[in-house]
Amino acid sequence: MDLSKREAVDQKRLQVSKISFGAAVFSGWHNPIEKEWPLQAVTRAFELGINAFDTSPYYNNSEEILGSIFKILKPKYPRSTYYLFTKVGRYKEDFDYSPKRVRKSVEESCNKLDTDYLDVVYCHDVEFVSENDVKNALMELFELKKMGKIKYVGISGYPLDVLLKISQIQYDNKQPLDIILSYSHLCLHNTRLASYFNKFRSLDVNHIINASPLSMGLLREKSPPDWHPAPLELREAVNKAVKLAKNNGLNISELAIQFSFGFEKDLTSTVIGFSNAKEVEESVRCWNKLRKKACFSTEKEKMVLIEIKKIMEPWINWSWSKNDYK
Repeated sequence: MDLSKREAVDQKRLQVSKISFGAAVFSGWHNPIEKEWPLQAVTRAFELGINAFDTSPYYNNSEEILGSIFKILKPKYPRSTYYLFTKVGRYKEDFDYSPKRVRKSVEESCNKLDTDYLDVVYCHDVEFVSENDVKNALMELFELKKMGKIKYVGISGYPLDVLLKISQIQYDNKQPLDIILSYSHLCLHNTRLASYFNKFRSLDVNHIINASPLSMGLLREKSPPDWHPAPLELREAVNKAVKLAKNNGLNISELAIQFSFGFEKDLTSTVIGFSNAKEVEESVRCWNKLRKKACFSTEKEKMVLIEIKKIMEPWINWSWSKNDYK
C-alpha cells in the first residue's frame, strides 16, 4: 500500500508517488460531486501514500476546494509532506500568458491552496497560444523559480509535437523545461507518448507526467461527459470494450489503469482524477497488482486485453484535432 514514504519535500528531486491525485474532477465537469467527497478522497489518498495533487485555476473552484482540505488536514499532513502541481495561462474567461498575469496567477494559486510556494507550475494548454506567448510566460516562471516561489517549471497540453517543439526551443535557449504533462496519450486506445520518452529526455526534460489513463472519462462503464471530443465511432468501440470486460467480470477502468501503469518506469507519475475515496482505493489496488506482477496475469485478463485491442485497432494512436477539444 506504500506509494511513497511521504518524506519532506526534496527541492532538488521530485519524490512524488507514482499516482498523483487529479483534482480537475472537483470542477464537476466529469460527473456530479457530492459535497463530502473531496475531503474523503484526499484523506484516503494521503492514507494510501499519494503525495502529489494536480489542479489549475481553469478547473472551476478546484484550487479553493483543495486549499480548504489542506487546512483541515494540516495537523496530520503538513505542507512538507506533499507536492502541489498547478498551472497558469488558461482561465475560465480566456487565455492570458502575459508575464504580469503569470505572476498574479501564481500568487492567487498560493493563496487558494494555502501555501507560500508551489512545487510545479505548468503553462496550461500551450497549443492554443503562440510560441512567443509561451516563451514569455516560461521566462516569468523561471524568474519565480529563482525566487523560490516555484520549484519546477513545465508545460502541459495535448498535441505531443507541440510539447516537443516547445521543449526544443527551451533547450536551444539553454533553459530546458523541468517537466511536461501529457494527457490521453498513454491509454488503451493511444500510446503515442511512449515513442516520445527518449525525445523529451534528449532535451533535458527530467520529468514526464502522464495524465488521464481513462482518456478524460472515455474508458469507463458509464458514458463519457457530453463535451468529450471522441467521435461517435470511437465511443461505440469503447462501448463494445466495456461490454466485453463486464461480461467477463472485469471493469474497463481498472483494466485501463493497469495498462497505463505498465509504462511507469518511464514516468515520474500518473495523474488520475478521483471523485471519491472508492476511486482512490481502486487505483491503488491496481498499482499494488503491478507491484506484485499481477496485472494481466490471469488468462481471462490476457484474453480480454487482446480482444479489446482488436476492437480498438481502427483507433489505435489516433488523436483528435485541436478544434475538437478546446
